[in-house]
Amino acid sequence: MEPSVSVILIRENAEQLTGSGCCGKLEGDGTLLGHGREFDHARADQRSHGLLHRTLREFFPPREGRPQVAVVTVDPRNQLYLISKLWRDVWRYRPGLRSGLITLLQLFSLPAVIVNGRVISRRGRALAPDDLLREVECRLATTIPADQTAGPMRP
Repeated sequence: MEPSVSVILIRENAEQLTGSGCCGKLEGDGTLLGHGREFDHARADQRSHGLLHRTLREFFPPREGRPQVAVVTVDPRNQLYLISKLWRDVWRYRPGLRSGLITLLQLFSLPAVIVNGRVISRRGRALAPDDLLREVECRLATTIPADQTAGPMRP
């Protein structure tokens, strides 16, 4: 059974030219290029998304062996997975035509946070963990468990 709340964290496209890739960094990578702090903005976004991910996991642990919230952090270079995940969430939660289109176009406005098929935060609008927790709590409070509905949920 799927959780009633889906959170997609689309992180910054942070391919780093020093070989450290998306999963980490090499210490002193700026010095290899002869520059100072080339990737600080991308690292700040990665840290903030990591904080959001950990906060959701801590505040919404599984109940009765089932997760309350599905949290996925996606690298935007994995476009096949990202497009299908965005499409499934828009189809499942039906946030409306305008919100659904905005959600499906998040490949071009990174980083982003999407809850139940609706964009909560995107480039230039940082999201505080408390704001995300409030949004998820609101969604959990307004959703009916999937085993009590006949079709897709609509918050």
